[in-house]
Amino acid sequence: MAQLARGEIWLANLNPVKGHEQAGKRPCLIISVDLFNQGASGLVVILPITSRDKGIPFHVELTPPEGGLRVRSFIKCEDIRSISVDRLEERWGMVLPETLAAVEDRLRILMGL
Repeated sequence: MAQLARGEIWLANLNPVKGHEQAGKRPCLIISVDLFNQGASGLVVILPITSRDKGIPFHVELTPPEGGLRVRSFIKCEDIRSISVDRLEERWGMVLPETLAAVEDRLRILMGL
């Protein structure tokens, strides 16, 4: 497995899921710090990305070609989860520092930090 870095977008297989969790193979943003990403746990903390604009204020918009995306997409900041690095299939790219800052702002609000 390649080195994993905070701010990268990877294609991940999120199946199986339950309830309202985002399913399928889809791009995800790694938000965990690099020290954790390269640690012994074999996990990363991610946010799934969707191409559907649902008008949810916790979503951060991505415009192609940012992150290697081909269509306008939205980072689902409310859908935080840790996954095995074995679920990561392909590195697509990196988000801009401003995008990562917008994600961090929403996470602070969402989590009361």
